[in-house]
Amino acid sequence: MQNIVTEIKKSLYLPFFILSCFGVVLVCLLSEGYTSLGGKSYTIMELLLFLSKDTMLTDVSLNRYEIWMKGIGTWTQLLLPFLLSIGYLYDISNEKLTGMHRLILVRENNLGYCISKTISAMLSGGIIMFVGYAIFGAIIFIKFPSIQEYPVDYLNMYMESFYGFQEFFGGLKRCIGIFLYGMCINIFAYFVSIIFVDKYILLCLPIMMKYIWGQTILKIEMNAINTGQDALLNLCSGLRIENILSMNQSVFWWMTLLLVFVIYMGGFCLNLYLLKKKGSEVGFE
Repeated sequence: MQNIVTEIKKSLYLPFFILSCFGVVLVCLLSEGYTSLGGKSYTIMELLLFLSKDTMLTDVSLNRYEIWMKGIGTWTQLLLPFLLSIGYLYDISNEKLTGMHRLILVRENNLGYCISKTISAMLSGGIIMFVGYAIFGAIIFIKFPSIQEYPVDYLNMYMESFYGFQEFFGGLKRCIGIFLYGMCINIFAYFVSIIFVDKYILLCLPIMMKYIWGQTILKIEMNAINTGQDALLNLCSGLRIENILSMNQSVFWWMTLLLVFVIYMGGFCLNLYLLKKKGSEVGFE
């Protein structure tokens, strides 16, 4: 347990932790927050800086909870594999390049080393995502109006579309989903760290892998729609990591979470196998 705590602390090294959290806040603010009747899109940052509260109160879709939910946009999904893993990847690259991991392996043995690295990758991603998104949420909740501030007629129409909605419990569920989402996103960085050593490759390749993952699923979904293959379409829906965020009653988010866990275990086994086969000299420049 002490080894795991140590690895998590290294992955959450304060300068990188602050940088990562600030990055999460920034990309969330750059997500699309509102589309006008004329079709013009506005980022959350634009709404934050240039929209008055009186104007916000003319459209119930500008309530703080809905804007907060829109924080995971295109830029967020693209850049999170980099932002959530900076500290973890820098630490593991530095260990391998300096030979420090040899001393760690002597102290922990192969199994303990692999366990601590796997758990560190998972939890550090979840913690950074949770803290960054919580800061983003605090900014949104200060600036944007709550649902209760809107006129009754607006509110009744809105609540008809979201029957049984409660801001507190909805926010709590969202926070749990955000933490799990951060854990899942770090799967790309974790796999890259097993094979490569160079810092630039480690930091850039997870973004590429996440992009390829998403584009591949999208292409298969389009083909499934065109050919009427509902079973394949449902399967692809279960492969989208963003399913974790919804945490609704469908089976897909459980499928996604289980899949990512299986992939983590596969990476753990691969890392353990490579260490036993090649010893401490593992990784490509």
